[in-house]
Amino acid sequence: MAVLPKKDVVIIGYGAGAGPVSTELALAGYDVVVLERGPYRTTAEDFAKGALDTLRWNTRGEFLPPLQDVPLTFRTDLNQEAVPTNYIMANTVGGASVHWSGQSWRFYVEDFRVKTTLEQLYGPEKLEYLREDGANIQDWPISYEDVEPYYEKVEYYIGVGGWPGNIQGQIRPVNPDDGNPYEAPRQRDYPFRPLRDNATDLTFREGALKLGLKPFHVPTAITTEPWTSGYGVQRAACTYCTFCTSFGCWNGSKSSSLVALLPVAEATGNFEIRPNSHVLRINHTGDRAVSVEYIDLVTGEVHIQPGEIFILGAYTFQNVRLLLYSGITSNGLVGKYFINRAGPSVSAIFEDRYLNGYNGPAVQRQGVDDFNGENNAEEKLQLPDDQFFVRGAFIGSPSQRTPLETYNAVPPDVPRWGAEYKRYLSDNLNRYIGLQLLAEPIPYETSYIDLDPNYTDRFGVPAARVQRQVKQNEIRMARYIFEKGKAILEAAGAAKVWGRDTPVASATMTHDCGGLRMGHDPSMSVTNRYCQMWQVPNIFVTGGALFPTMSGHNPTETIWMLSFWLADAIKDNKVNIYNSEDFRS
Repeated sequence: MAVLPKKDVVIIGYGAGAGPVSTELALAGYDVVVLERGPYRTTAEDFAKGALDTLRWNTRGEFLPPLQDVPLTFRTDLNQEAVPTNYIMANTVGGASVHWSGQSWRFYVEDFRVKTTLEQLYGPEKLEYLREDGANIQDWPISYEDVEPYYEKVEYYIGVGGWPGNIQGQIRPVNPDDGNPYEAPRQRDYPFRPLRDNATDLTFREGALKLGLKPFHVPTAITTEPWTSGYGVQRAACTYCTFCTSFGCWNGSKSSSLVALLPVAEATGNFEIRPNSHVLRINHTGDRAVSVEYIDLVTGEVHIQPGEIFILGAYTFQNVRLLLYSGITSNGLVGKYFINRAGPSVSAIFEDRYLNGYNGPAVQRQGVDDFNGENNAEEKLQLPDDQFFVRGAFIGSPSQRTPLETYNAVPPDVPRWGAEYKRYLSDNLNRYIGLQLLAEPIPYETSYIDLDPNYTDRFGVPAARVQRQVKQNEIRMARYIFEKGKAILEAAGAAKVWGRDTPVASATMTHDCGGLRMGHDPSMSVTNRYCQMWQVPNIFVTGGALFPTMSGHNPTETIWMLSFWLADAIKDNKVNIYNSEDFRS
C-alpha cells in the first residue's frame, strides 16, 4: 500500500460539484488532485466518434457503473428489507454533467427560505398535516442575494443561454412572452439565447396561452452560437442532433465540467485528475481528515493519498456512503432528509399535426412556472383542506423522442406487442408529446440514506440504502399538477390524453438531493453556510446533498453555483479548516 505525496486539496469524484471548485483552486495556486472512479472519456475520442448510438449510451447504459461496484438498494418502509435497484448516474470524468439534459435554472428567492415563506403565507394550522407526516423543512443558511453573482458566473464561465424574465426587477425586458416572469432578479442578461423552438414546443405554448398562462423557452446550458467562455474556452454551436440526454455531446456544445472547466484546470500545471480511482474510505484522527484510501481499478493497487483539505465531489449517494463507512456521522445527521422527486405523468397524441419530437435535444422546450413554488398560493388557499398542498412544479414540453426512447410511450388501451401495437407506433410516434412535471419534494424524517447490512460492493463496502416515502403533500400535488398538465394539452388540441396522477417513490431519478444538508445550526445540519462539515472542519461537501430543500427546477446550476461559492470561501479565507464555527459571513 503506497503512501503518496501530500496534496493541498484532495477531491473525491469529478462531476458538476467538483468542477468549479477544483478549477478555481488550481487557478489560485493550490496543488489539487481529483480521484475519479470512472474512465476519462473525451469529446474527440469517445463522443465525436460514437455519440450517435442510442443502444450504446441510452439503452445499454455504457456510462453507468457495474452494480457490483456501486450498489444501491431501496425500500419504502422500515420493516422491509431493501432490494437492489439500478444506479442511473454516470461513471466518468465529468460525472452526470456529461450526460444530463442541459436544462439550467436559478432557484427562486423563496427557494432559499421555504420554511419562512410557508409560515408567512399559510400559518401553523394550515401546515399541520406536514408536521403529522414528519416533514423537516429548514431555510438555507444563504440567501439568493448572497449567491446571485455565483449564478451569473455559472452562466458566463460554464455557459447557459436563455431569455431573461427579470433584470434588476424589470419583468420581461427583452421581448414579450420570452422570459420567465417568475424568475429571481438577475443583474444582467444571459450570454446567449436558448435553443430554438420546434413543433412540440409551439404546440405546448399554444395550449398554455389559451389558458392564460405565461409560457417561455427554458434556459439551456447548450451553446447556440460559437461562444467563448469567461475562462477563454471556445465552444461550437449546437447542431440539434437529438442525441443529448444520456449522451456525451459530440461537438462539446452541451456545458459540462468536462468541456467547460477541466481544460482550464489542467492548463494550470498544478492540477491532476486520476481516473479509475475508487475511494474506499476517508482516514481521520478525531476531527481531522488526514488521507483517503483508494484502489486503482486498472492495476488493483491500493494507495493512500494524504491532504490538507478534502472535498466530496461525488454524487449524493456516494458522498453519504463514504462518510458513513468512514465513521463520520455528524451525530446521526449524515444521510438524513434525503429528497428526490415523485410526481405524476401526462402524455398525449395529436391527430391533426406531426410533432417530430425526435428532431432536437430534450431541452428544446417551452414551459410554465405558473404552478411552481408558491406562485399560485392564492389558488391553493381556495382548495379544500384535504387537497391543499405547498410548493409546486414546473411543467414543460421535452423533445428528444428517438424511437428507442419512445417505443413504450403508449396509452393504456394499446397492447405492447402485435399488429395493433405496430399500427399505433406507425400512426402516432411522430404525433406524441409527454410532459415534464418537476414536482418539488419535501424532506421528511423517514426519508434518508444509510448503509445496507445485507449488500456490499466487490470491495466489501456496504451499499447505500435509500428509504423514501410518498406523503400527503406529494399525493395532493400530483393530482393537481396532473390536471393542469392535462388541461394544457387538451387546450392545444390533443386527440387523446393519458397519464398517472399518483406519485411513485423511487431510490433515484437524477435529481437526488439532501442527506448532507447545510445550515446555521450544527445540531440540525451537516455543514455550515460554506459547505464545510461541522464535525470534520477540513472536509467540504459539494453537490445536491447539501440542499436543505429542493425546488421545482433542475438542481445542476445551483450545484455549480455552490461550488464557485465554496471556492471563494477557501480562497478568501472565509473558513477556518481547524474550526468550522469560525467563519466569516
